[in-house]
Amino acid sequence: MKTFKRFLFICIGLFIIVLSTQALEKYEVTANTFLNIRSHGSTNAPIIGTINHGGIVNVESIDGEWAKVSFNGGYGYVSTTYIRPVTPTPPAKAPTNTLSDWFRQTNYDCRPLVYIILGLSIVLFILRMRRGESTPLEDSEHTINLSLFITVCLLELFYVFSMGANSIWFCTPDKIGWLWTIINFFIFGAVVFNQWMCFFNTLNDVQYNSYATFNWTWGIYTWGICIIGAIICGFFFVGFLPVVGIGFLVGQSVQTGIIFNKVLPKGGWKHACICTLTYLIGSTATVLIVAHFLILLLIVLIALFLLSLLGKSSSSSGGKRCSNCSHLSGSSCNLSGRYISSPSTTYCDNYQ
Repeated sequence: MKTFKRFLFICIGLFIIVLSTQALEKYEVTANTFLNIRSHGSTNAPIIGTINHGGIVNVESIDGEWAKVSFNGGYGYVSTTYIRPVTPTPPAKAPTNTLSDWFRQTNYDCRPLVYIILGLSIVLFILRMRRGESTPLEDSEHTINLSLFITVCLLELFYVFSMGANSIWFCTPDKIGWLWTIINFFIFGAVVFNQWMCFFNTLNDVQYNSYATFNWTWGIYTWGICIIGAIICGFFFVGFLPVVGIGFLVGQSVQTGIIFNKVLPKGGWKHACICTLTYLIGSTATVLIVAHFLILLLIVLIALFLLSLLGKSSSSSGGKRCSNCSHLSGSSCNLSGRYISSPSTTYCDNYQ
C-alpha cells in the first residue's frame, strides 16, 4: 500500500512538473546589450542576474510592465519593454508519397513524349487500317500491334502523372499561340479516337489469340459511371468521392477476375496474364486521355456558345429587321430579293 502511494505521489508530481513546464512561454530578449533580472517588479528592486541580447527567458506570467520569469531554480522579474514572444517554427510537412508526387520529382522534361506518342499512334493507325473491319491480327502482326499499344499506354501514363495539370500544354494559347492550339486540338482528337478504336481492337486480338472469349463491358461501364460520379461529387458532394473511388476499384477488380477466369482454362497462365494486363493498362491510359480531351472539348463548346450569343446580340443591335425574312433594314429581303428602302422600316417593300 505504501509503495502504491509513493508511486501515486511521484506520478502526480511529474504531472504537475509537466503542466508547469508547458505553461511557461518563451520570450526573446531585445535589449541592445543585456537585460537586468530583478528580485521583484520594480526598477528599484535589487538586480539578481542579467541575460544577454537574443537570450531566451521562460515567462510564467505578465503583470503590467513586468514579467515573472524562471531564473536559477527560482523566479525573477524583467521589463516587458525588452522582451518579445518567440514565434515557434512550424514543423516541416512530411513529403507526400503519392504516385503523382513521385512522378513529378523526376527532373526530366516530359513534353517531348507527346511527339513520340504521336509517332507511335500513327503507326497504330496504319496497322488499324490494314486489319480491315473485324479481322483479328495474328502471329507477328499481333505481337507488333500489342507491343506498340502497350508502349503507347505506358508512355501516356508516365506523361500524365509526370506533367499533372500541365498535361495539355500543347493546347494552351499562351504557350504555343492560337494557331497551333487549334491545330493541336484536332490532332489530339484524332489521336484519342484512334486509341479508343485500337483499345477495343487489341482486346479482340488478345481474346482471339488466347482461344477464349470474355466480356469487358462490366469494366467499361464502371469507368463511365465512376467518371460521371466523380464529376458530380466534385461539384456537389465532395465527401462522397472516396465512395466513388472504392466503387471503381471494386468494378475493375470484378472485371479483372472475369477476364482471368475466362482465359485461364483455355489459354493458360500466359494468355490470362496478357489479357488481364492489356485490359488494365489499356483502359487506364485510354480513359485518362479521353478525359483530358473531353475537358478541352467542353471548353471549346462553351466558348462557341458564348460567341454565338455575342454574335446574336451584336447583330440584333444593328437596326430593325424585316419581320418576314429577318434581314436588317438597308439590305435585301430573303424571300423577295427586294431592297428594304428605309432604315426605320420594319418590313420589306414587298410586305408593306
